[in-house]
Amino acid sequence: MDIIRLIDKPEAIGQVATWYHEEWGHLGVNRTQAELTHTLSQYLQLSGIPQLWLALVDGLPVGAIQLRYQEHPEYPVDSVWLGGIYVIPANRGQGIAKRLIATAEHYALASGADSLYLQTEAKNLALYHSLNWRVIATLPYSDLLVKVMRKSPIRENHDTRD
Repeated sequence: MDIIRLIDKPEAIGQVATWYHEEWGHLGVNRTQAELTHTLSQYLQLSGIPQLWLALVDGLPVGAIQLRYQEHPEYPVDSVWLGGIYVIPANRGQGIAKRLIATAEHYALASGADSLYLQTEAKNLALYHSLNWRVIATLPYSDLLVKVMRKSPIRENHDTRD
């Protein structure tokens, strides 16, 4: 498995937009596939935030993760968030999500972030708990209640000798 940035495979935007639309499109406005495709074009940059990484198996995208600012409006505009963590069903349970998360965490650390946030549905809590994320709030998001999680400080969880 390889992990690359979206800018290194921009033709994957349509696939990622399809995944996101099928998984989360019901969660409100601006979730059409066309709008998601437009939004993902903002991730086509060499450095900085936002970023999106793809997991590839045999050269084909099987998962994605985003690093972006302020996913939830109750948090500061400069807070750094993981989002859009998705692995296709056929490849789940193979550690792909963990590798994607580690890649985004490492990049956030190198970019100077001390804390990271994410929001998730309850069904994904075990994965994040296993990676030292902690629930800090339960908040409404569209028609759901989501758990907001934080990993702080992220420096303690990474070997900085590379």
